[in-house]
Amino acid sequence: MEEKQIGLFIRDRRLALGMTQQQLADRMGVTDKAVSKWERCVSYPDITLLRELADALEVSVSELLAGELDPKPSLVPQEVEDVVLDTVRYAETARRKNGGWRFWTFVALTAGCLIAALVLGIVCLATGGNIYALLALKCVGFGWAVCYPLLRSQRHPVRNFLAILTFAIVPFLASFPGGFPFWAYWIAIISAAYLWGVYFICRRFLWDRMWLAAGWSFLLGCVLDAAINTILGMIIGLDPNYTGLVTTAITAGACFLIDFILRRQRG
Repeated sequence: MEEKQIGLFIRDRRLALGMTQQQLADRMGVTDKAVSKWERCVSYPDITLLRELADALEVSVSELLAGELDPKPSLVPQEVEDVVLDTVRYAETARRKNGGWRFWTFVALTAGCLIAALVLGIVCLATGGNIYALLALKCVGFGWAVCYPLLRSQRHPVRNFLAILTFAIVPFLASFPGGFPFWAYWIAIISAAYLWGVYFICRRFLWDRMWLAAGWSFLLGCVLDAAINTILGMIIGLDPNYTGLVTTAITAGACFLIDFILRRQRG
């Protein structure tokens, strides 16, 4: 099932029938945001909605799954479409089972963290609370908490990862003995904001305009680089180093140029 092709097909059929996203959503019993995600290829309809969606778009289930109209008008028996749906259900089940690597990676990560925590705990007890062992123990716990959503979240793992990272990074840094200088917290917050920016850029452009997504990400990296240089220059007095900024800007320009060329070639 080509997710991108199906999304474009849903959009084209909806427009051809003169329906708004809200009208299609009301008919399907979902939100207009769900329809928007289908059409932007962010997600695809649940298996249980395929027949109802096909009826709403006035196409067959086979055409919906193919992402295009059948040029030869033919009446496909409902029994055949039922077989198609059963096949898709089976494929979806197999895909989820094959996704078990995330579970076993999580198990391995958790086991590794527990072993590390046990060893560090023993070191702490043996050395009367060694400060470095305690810091390492905190890092292990923080790393596990941040990686958890990437491996266990069924929906939006990257977004959940960024949410945990954003809300936990400052308390984590503050938990270190003596803390960090205040400018370090600003750099951490700005870096988290940059990751959120890249996340939303990729959600918007990655599937259909990969080079444009890369260009905007690198351009946003220029802003991050300039902000960090400014903070370090104003507070610490370090001489700004713009070599990385120039390199990143050139890379961003190259990505925009490639995107422009590819768009021209596609007409």
